[in-house]
Amino acid sequence: MKITFILLFALLACGGVKVHAQSKNAIGLGLGLNTSREKNAGYGGLLQGEIKITKAVSITPYLSVEEPYYVVGGLSGRYYFNKLIYVSAGALGYFDSDYSGYGGTGGAGFILLSGRHQILDLNVHGDYLKKGSQVTPFAGLRLIYSFSFTRLE
Repeated sequence: MKITFILLFALLACGGVKVHAQSKNAIGLGLGLNTSREKNAGYGGLLQGEIKITKAVSITPYLSVEEPYYVVGGLSGRYYFNKLIYVSAGALGYFDSDYSGYGGTGGAGFILLSGRHQILDLNVHGDYLKKGSQVTPFAGLRLIYSFSFTRLE
């Protein structure tokens, strides 16, 4: 029993990895591509900010003009697992020529390129919008260039 405990403790001690998350204070511009069962693929652009809360957590407000929504404003939280991978979840409001409403969003992101103050990331997201009593799912990709006001590691 003691040997098993010692071996497990040694394995955990040697296998422990220090996480270097990379939330930041940044502003960015991006391009988006979205699709759903209801509508064909659409594209658009967005303006996004990122506000650092802790080393691994940030808040991300954004405003976009994307098909099939028309205009979308949202607020998401991000959690960075390390310098290259994050997940996000939040809420959004949209304005369409026929409808306006609200919904939720969730996704994952991958940092493709990173410099001392510049970042290029790919965000894969899924959105659920409520139109009256109907819920409509959307899926999309966003390629975002951001300038960080804080120096990145």
